[in-house]
Amino acid sequence: MKLNDAILGGVFVLLAIAVLVESRTFPTLPSQPYGPGTFPTIIAVIMLVAGGSQIWAGMKSSAPLVVVQDWAKTDGAFGRMLAVPAFVITYILLSKTVGFPLLAPVLTAALLLIMKVRPVVALPIAVVATAGIWFLFAWLLLVPLPLGLLTEVIY
Repeated sequence: MKLNDAILGGVFVLLAIAVLVESRTFPTLPSQPYGPGTFPTIIAVIMLVAGGSQIWAGMKSSAPLVVVQDWAKTDGAFGRMLAVPAFVITYILLSKTVGFPLLAPVLTAALLLIMKVRPVVALPIAVVATAGIWFLFAWLLLVPLPLGLLTEVIY
């Protein structure tokens, strides 16, 4: 699906306004002309300008507002698109209880299978991806991932 630049620019402008309004609520530092809200305000202004230029370009073009691509018309395409945010929400809700090492390969394999990847390919990819992400976060970046059910086993 392709959206006209005017629509995407409008979304960007709305997001910029939200950032700008929220950054104004940050406390100021005594005797400082700038504070914690300065950087988000600068980013919001840049986003406003970029969103405005996108709206301008979208309004000048003769492109339709929404174009549905052929792949989006296939059976199950909408369900496959909804699977990604559904799995993210599932991970958020279950990660502390179940733990990353047990939950990530299951969700990754399920997502790959929903995307019509063969099981003989999906399962190894899920395990290797989980191991790679664990190594990256736990060992290289030193960011602990939730162990959940494995907390008692490992510690």
